[in-house]
Formats: sequence, C-alpha cells, structure tokens
Amino acid sequence: MMRNVLALVAGLGLVTASGVARADDASIVEGPGYPVGDGTVVHPTLGAEMGFTNNVFYQDTDVRMSGLLRLIAEASIASKEIQKEEAPDPLLEPGEEAPAEPAHQSVEFRAGGRLTYHEYLSSVDFVRAQRTLGIDLNGHLVAAPQGTVAFAVDEHLYRDTRPTNFESNQGLNRISNDLALWLRYQPGGRTLQAAVGWQNQLDYFEDTDQRFSNRMENTLRLHSEWEFFPFTKLLADFNYGFISGLGSNDLGGMTYKQSAQPIRGGVGIATAITELFTVKAHLGWAYASYANGAGFNMPTVGAELGYRYSPMGRFVVLYDLNAYDSVNADFYRDHLLQGKVDQQFGQFLATLHADLRLRGYRGISAAIGAPSRDDVILSIGARGSYILKDTFAITADYHTDVDQSDYRYVVQNMNGPGLDDPSFIRHEVTVGIRAAF
Repeated sequence: MMRNVLALVAGLGLVTASGVARADDASIVEGPGYPVGDGTVVHPTLGAEMGFTNNVFYQDTDVRMSGLLRLIAEASIASKEIQKEEAPDPLLEPGEEAPAEPAHQSVEFRAGGRLTYHEYLSSVDFVRAQRTLGIDLNGHLVAAPQGTVAFAVDEHLYRDTRPTNFESNQGLNRISNDLALWLRYQPGGRTLQAAVGWQNQLDYFEDTDQRFSNRMENTLRLHSEWEFFPFTKLLADFNYGFISGLGSNDLGGMTYKQSAQPIRGGVGIATAITELFTVKAHLGWAYASYANGAGFNMPTVGAELGYRYSPMGRFVVLYDLNAYDSVNADFYRDHLLQGKVDQQFGQFLATLHADLRLRGYRGISAAIGAPSRDDVILSIGARGSYILKDTFAITADYHTDVDQSDYRYVVQNMNGPGLDDPSFIRHEVTVGIRAAF
C-alpha cells in the first residue's frame, strides 16, 4: 500500500501542470458534418500521431525511452443555428408585408467526445504494457438561450491516464467528472446577466488500492455580468463549497482526504482597449480551513494582456495567483506565469506557449511524509498545423515538461529503503494527421 501511495504523490502532483491534458489538443479541423433530422448535425473526425518520448514514466532516474502511436476518434453533435433571413427591400409596395422575423431557438446544444488510444512502441514488455485508452466527453445545453430566463447545463467527463510509476504495480488512472447547472436571468438588451448555479466535481480512481484518494466537491455559485460598453464587461462571482472524501477514505488508520468548506469571491473586468489590445483582470479572496489544520486565506489576483501584432498574429501573457483543492494534499497554491503566441501563414498555423508555475502543496497526509512540498514546474511547447480545405490537417508537436521538487520520501526497492525524488524532465515529439467529415 505505501508504495502505491508514494507513486500517487510522485505522479498526480503533475497532472494539472505537465501537459497530461493540453489545451492545444482541441480539434484542429471540423467538417461540414452530417444532418440528423432538421435541427442537428454530427461532426466526426479521425486522426493518428506517431512520435517519441525520452521519459515514459516521468522519472528522475531509471529513465525509459519509447516510440509513441496514438489513434484518435472524435465526434460532436450540435444544434443547427437558425439562419436570419436576408434584409427585406426597404422600398416595399404599399400594403406589402415584410418577411417575418425568424423564431428564436428554444434549445442550443453541443455534445462531443474523444477517444485516444495510446500505444508505446518499445521492445520492453512493461513499457508496452502501458498502452491505454483515454476518454474525454463534454456537453453544453441552454434552454431558452434568448429568453429573459435561461437554463444551462455543462458536463465534462474525463478519464485521466498516464503510465504507472515504477514504484507501484497498481494503476493511477482516474475518472474526473464536472457537472454544472445554471439558472440565468438576462433582461432585455442582454447587457446585464445574473446567474445562480450548482457545480459538482469528483475524482474516482479505478484501482481499488488508490481509492483512498477519491474526493468530491459541491459548490454553490452566484455570478453576474454587466456589459456597460460594447466591448467592456464587468464580472462578479461568489462561491461556497463543500469538499469531502468519497467512499473508503482511510489510509494507515487516518482520514486521507480532509473535509473543508472553501469560500471564494471576487470581481473582474474584460475589455478591448483598442481593436488590437485586450485586457482581462480579476481580484478576489479565497479562504478554506481543512479538518486537519491546513488551510489558505489569501488574495486571488490575475491579469491577461493580449495584443494582435498583425492581421494573422496575436500573443497573450498572463499572471494568476490562486489556490485549489488537491488529490495528493489538502490543497496547492500556484503562482502562474504564462505566454502564448499564435501566428498564421496562409494555410499554416503555428502556436508557441510557455508556462511557469511556482507550486506549493500543503496538508500532505502524515502517512506519506512531510506536510509541505514546493515545486517549480515549467512547460514549453510548439505546434504547427497545415490545413487543407478546412477538413484535413497535418500536425507536428513538441513539448517539454520539467518538474523540480524539494520533496523526498522513503521507498522500498530491490536494494532496501531509499529516498526518492519526484522531479523529472520529459520531452515528447509527435507528427500526425486529422481528417474531418
């Protein structure tokens, strides 16, 4: 059991920072789709990638290299947008009626998903045994989107997969689910919105020996927006949450996932100062006290600056300070500095990004080791996509993930007990294709 716990600490600390799920994994192309009935279209996409990684197991020692093969199948189903009629002739004949305005859509929806099969092209049996299937499903529905009162549902189900750390023969795969329900009030003009919502987030580990880490968070949310200028919006948000373990939550005779009731609130602004320059900023406060004594009581601050330096190029830089509930500790605090550049050259799209996180975990279980851990996490990546006829793309990806940690813990290995370092450096290169239908 202890070796499985240590693998959890070494592995899952990087889940949100090491590119396990990257934003640039989104669909590059989307075809015209296939109509299903009068108001729905299905959009399928198929793809494949081949490449190489120098560090299959995210290790600082005993590093294993391998070729990579990924097969990707995506599909989405969406409501058709009701098309507006052409503007009527202003010089109507006397008594001639103008065409009726098209009816508003009663429901807008989009649902989709991705299956990604990962194969490791290696001569080593236990490297090949890491083959797995990733799942990413999401949905969005709005009833009466143009009405004074609207109801919205957002759902995201994700199977998070990564190679099993060599310190454990148990899997670290987990299922994460995020469900949000919103009731929104938007009076005439749509410049003012107010919404009340409920959000449920849970993490469930597939292996029975890891289920002490299962957790759930329910959050009540209040949110409002005011667009007081055409390109300027003020936002306000208040959240009250309830965090607890799920099911069996015992590790070494102690409760592993501590309960808490985090409170968050803040205000923000999003504006376009010019057609080329955009600014987003938020300021707030976050508080949580966990049952074992750890907690945070801190400001939350963020700012994003975007600049379109050419008709086909834009860069964005941002800073964010926040704290989040954690799988392998009570919570973690992040200082995030991020930059991204997007550039188009005809049919070629290029993206460069870099993320730097100063991360501090607090409230690590005494069954694992010291209560605090501090990491410096760096992610650098580049992607190029050549788009053909909007339905076919050739892609190339490179990214490097670096995690340098001050944490050490005792492990049992073939030579007896020793200290393990969860730090790692990992490079990955892939090329692939996408075809949309």
